Amino acid sequence: MSKATPLLFAILGVFLLGFVLYNVEIGLYYFEYPNELVHYKLNLPELLSGNCGKEQINDDLRNFRESACTSPLGAYHLTDLILAGLGLICSLAAPVMALRQSGRLRVSRSTAANLARLRMLLGLSLILFAAADFLGFLNADGQPLDWSEIIGMEVPGFLIDIILLSAGIRILRKALKALKRATNKADRYAEPWETAGAGGFKGSLEKRGSSGPMTVGDLRSALQLDEYEDIFQVGTSSTQEEMKVGRLCHYCNGQGCGQCGGIGETF
Repeated sequence: MSKATPLLFAILGVFLLGFVLYNVEIGLYYFEYPNELVHYKLNLPELLSGNCGKEQINDDLRNFRESACTSPLGAYHLTDLILAGLGLICSLAAPVMALRQSGRLRVSRSTAANLARLRMLLGLSLILFAAADFLGFLNADGQPLDWSEIIGMEVPGFLIDIILLSAGIRILRKALKALKRATNKADRYAEPWETAGAGGFKGSLEKRGSSGPMTVGDLRSALQLDEYEDIFQVGTSSTQEEMKVGRLCHYCNGQGCGQCGGIGETF
């Protein structure tokens, strides 16, 4: 997905919404009568059919004060609702796509699975609707729906069924893949080292964030075991019969290391 895709979707969505609202509420066509200037909404299906010329519209308005190519302001037709719906979808999809590209959109496995199931339901509904219309189950006379009357422009009915069927199959396939990924992530066994230290209760070594594996000396220091004498340490000391303030460091046997500060003894 290109980085410019969210911007293009946002521009397309704003354009479609603005175009529909301006055409319906303000009017893209106006006609000047002798005493007033009246704005009209242009009927997009008739306009796209090529049968609406300026002269023809003016003659109809001048003689009859109405035209098949225009409608009064505020009249929403199905074509306007379809374009407005597409504009709204593009406008909502643009920020979601931008967040996904930036990596700031995070959803849980359960939410992802539920969204995938909803898309599966939508895709299956489109497939069943297209099949039912093609077989004539949606009409009393057993014929497919007349999409020209529904949409308001001449369009073959089988073309609409093919579009709905293709869209349903595409949505269903993507939803199945998304649901499979979410299910596989939820069922995968987590190794112990993948979850170690993931909780909110961390020890001093984990909070320190030191690189490299922990040594025995690090663990003893973290647990403050060097403050106590243990049987193992006393038994392995070579100078247990002597009275000293310090005791022999059993990590280096008196040679000097990082645990005893290089002096060979611990205090």
